[in-house]
Amino acid sequence: MFSQQRSVSGKVTDVGNGDALPGVNVVVQGTTIGVSTDFEGNYSINVPDNDATLVFSYLGFRTVTVQVGNQSTIDISLQEDTSQLDEIVVIGYGSVKKKDLTGAVVSLDTDEMTLGAATSSAAQMLQGRAAGVEISANDGEPGQGLNIVIRGVTSLSNSNEPLYVVDGFPLAAGVSIAPEDIETIDILKDAASAAIYGSRGSSGVILITTKKGKAGRTEINYEGYTGLQNLTGSVDYLNWADHTRVRNEQYAEGPNDGNPWYNADDIALPFNTDWLEEGTRDALIQSHTLRASGGNTNSRFALSANYFSQEGVFLNSKFERASVRLNADQKFGDKTNVGINMYASRIDSDAMDKRPGFRTTAPLYALLRAVPGRDAFNDDGTLAATVLSRDTREFVNPIGQFTERDNDYLEWRTYANVFITHDIMSNLTAKLNVGVDHTAGTTAEFQPMPFSDDRSRSFGSIDESKISTYLIEGTLNYTFDMLGEDHSLDFLLGASTQYDELLFFGASGNEFPTDKTRYFNLGSASNQQVFSYKEDKRIASFFGRANYNYKGKYILSATIRADGASQFGENNKWGTFPSASAAWRLSEEDFMSDSNLISNLKLRASYGLTGNNNFSPYTSLARVGTSNTFTFDGTSVLAGLGTDGVFAPNPDLQWETTKMLNLGLDFGLWNERFYGTIEVYNSNTDKLIIDKPISSPSTGFSLIRANVGSIKNKGLEISLGSRVINGEDFKWNVNANFSTNDNEIQELDGDNPINLILPRQPYGEIGVETFRQLITGGRVGDFFGYTYRGVLQEGETYAPQPNTTQAGSALFEDTNNDGVIDANDRSVIGNANPDFTIGLNNHFEYKGIYLDMFWQAVVGNDIFNFKAINADRFLSTRALDRYSVANPTGTRPGVNYFTNGYGSYVNTEFIEDGSYARLKNIALGYTLKTDKLKFLDNINIYIQGQNLITITDYTGFDPEVSFNYQGSQSSVNRGVDDYGPPNYKTYTLGLKLTF
Repeated sequence: MFSQQRSVSGKVTDVGNGDALPGVNVVVQGTTIGVSTDFEGNYSINVPDNDATLVFSYLGFRTVTVQVGNQSTIDISLQEDTSQLDEIVVIGYGSVKKKDLTGAVVSLDTDEMTLGAATSSAAQMLQGRAAGVEISANDGEPGQGLNIVIRGVTSLSNSNEPLYVVDGFPLAAGVSIAPEDIETIDILKDAASAAIYGSRGSSGVILITTKKGKAGRTEINYEGYTGLQNLTGSVDYLNWADHTRVRNEQYAEGPNDGNPWYNADDIALPFNTDWLEEGTRDALIQSHTLRASGGNTNSRFALSANYFSQEGVFLNSKFERASVRLNADQKFGDKTNVGINMYASRIDSDAMDKRPGFRTTAPLYALLRAVPGRDAFNDDGTLAATVLSRDTREFVNPIGQFTERDNDYLEWRTYANVFITHDIMSNLTAKLNVGVDHTAGTTAEFQPMPFSDDRSRSFGSIDESKISTYLIEGTLNYTFDMLGEDHSLDFLLGASTQYDELLFFGASGNEFPTDKTRYFNLGSASNQQVFSYKEDKRIASFFGRANYNYKGKYILSATIRADGASQFGENNKWGTFPSASAAWRLSEEDFMSDSNLISNLKLRASYGLTGNNNFSPYTSLARVGTSNTFTFDGTSVLAGLGTDGVFAPNPDLQWETTKMLNLGLDFGLWNERFYGTIEVYNSNTDKLIIDKPISSPSTGFSLIRANVGSIKNKGLEISLGSRVINGEDFKWNVNANFSTNDNEIQELDGDNPINLILPRQPYGEIGVETFRQLITGGRVGDFFGYTYRGVLQEGETYAPQPNTTQAGSALFEDTNNDGVIDANDRSVIGNANPDFTIGLNNHFEYKGIYLDMFWQAVVGNDIFNFKAINADRFLSTRALDRYSVANPTGTRPGVNYFTNGYGSYVNTEFIEDGSYARLKNIALGYTLKTDKLKFLDNINIYIQGQNLITITDYTGFDPEVSFNYQGSQSSVNRGVDDYGPPNYKTYTLGLKLTF
């Protein structure tokens, strides 16, 4: 018999607009014979005989199969697949179709994320886009990270940051990716989905897939934008005349030396400086990305380079990042595929000093504390130093704390993973993944006199850190194909080991002979310090998963992972984290087959366990520190070593464990014209790890890291979408999400409360205070303080405050009715966590013109407005509402501003409603098809704005605040507005070109 092999050719186009579709996969069904369409959509393929069937597949379009027969030319028009059910969703160590998901997973592609504005990180792209994923800014400084909390706080002392996995590589030191490189982001929210990552999944998992090359033509893309930024808010400050009057009145009514605070010469000064305006600017932001990608059926590549630059609105702050990324893979024969994902970046930033404990010399604090009667600059442009009558030392111009100090950070980061997959058999595939992540960062600081923390001497320092991560993992995927076409069963088995290492070295000095050398000559300092340390931790894991699907109706999944981590006690190194989930697709049942209303209906249920090992190593051990002597073997003595006297050893320290039950409903109506998801969940985290004080001094230790207590989180999440109008020329799509989370501290060690102290005092004559208390029955994020009830009126007395006799003094509520105001009258006066959050996006499209409007709302959260404590005394317009003889109806203290011996500044007067609704992003653009130009496919030009409208009653700069408490990202300390830079309004003009 003679072979009937022959050639078939044709063209593939888009049925909607007739455009050619390059890169369409054309495969002879049941064989490995395949090609891809070229730039013009043309293809040519050899088929074995007339009975052959061609399969045409293309991402985002419906797959078409055609029997060849006697045809030699087959032209195909593909229709866009508007159904979301066949979308591929990335899960841990694999992917599934969206319709086959059994857990709570949110999948977002580039069309559903915020691009083109000030999105310096992946987290910014997600803000407000996914139900149950709460993202808030630490502050608005360029390049700053964001706090991400998925389904509530699950740890009191460990990080609540989710695990980031980029192209299969778990990153230990955060994520640094040009947003333009991201293809999709998949968020694993429930424990069953995250359990495959075991001990690192308790706070959720964010899987990032970067852009890869596609078979077909080579494509070159340019994406870029540039724009300006300015402050989102302001503070209403008094002018010089009102300020001097209020300040003199307040001083006269309190203890004073008989002289006014400001004399006649002060009052006569001609200045009325707006320090906020002098210390800020319209700042430039820009981003440029160039990408080349392409490939064929055997090899693919994507190479991109990005430059991102953001000036800070506050003087002398900036953030720059240059990065390159390479993704490539190559097939060797029919069974082996080898690939690499590689990323390298350089970050150069100049940050504002916001260190806890040094707030009084931080630039923004100094800027907002300066009085308007001083001038900012002399006529020659030098910094002015206006002298007032009460000055006892030289005035330090706050502008100089921005312009004269250096706080430079330089970082080089490279991470890469190489993978090999091999088909051992047709249904058995092995994969080896090896990765390394290395970050080297240098922070260099110099503070000349008089702009140093200690105004009497200059200060300089250089700190260097190196963080390295090494990963080796292997997996086996087996598909059991002997059950018939109605059944689908597959297994995953894997093992992984990861090693993290931190090396730190620092040197500092003060009293430099000259400021000219800055931090480049620390050896010239009169007083020098050198310090260094090393940390490392290891984790080894074994994991497995089984998925079963019957007729696309009944879907089951089960996972288990065992992790061993070095941070835990000798007796509890290993933890086991199982999960199970199931789904029932009712829409596939016969009794719903004739429904014109319901196109998709699926019920889901899952239950799983995850752990948390995201804390510093060695705290389960007796650590060695510097002291006089230390005995290792009971007899020999080494001078200079001893126990550190802080942490007692705890060989029983074990995993924090989160158990979560999730119930979900997915639905689609009228052929997915309207679709959505409803989730409810209940999670319990027990064996909470805290640093517990040791009451007995005889132990020689003050703390022990121990497992105590539990936290409960429960919530509701709703995601809705609709193609409201889906016409040929006009389209209107709506996506909305709503989420709420309630948490409760169910148990603590012996029910003893944990007090958190605010490490910064509002001004010199007042001490630090407890601002938050964690207690059984309370909530994470509760503010703890006094209830303010007004001011003492003329001739009035108040029994609980017997020593308060002067009119205008602050009064506080006797909450326990014992007749005296003391620390026992403190109570819960607010909570930093929102009652619910909302995201709403509208996309309008008319031919090539589109408009996107994205709103975000956060409702019910409280903010401790720490800035107001200072400003409201005699700087902001709220000081006009102070009680005085001339203003007896004033509601704010006139004297002894919250320092009269009863109560403190931690009170209801400064706990404000932080609810807001914000137009996070609006974009208007036009996409032009360039059919007549061979080298240019399309042009997209757009204008975009970010944070343009904010509706809020909050009196501070920006209600979207968080608080980096003593360098910790712990979510229990959020909600304190403590002189961090606010977010910015951003206006950008962007351009995208496809060649």
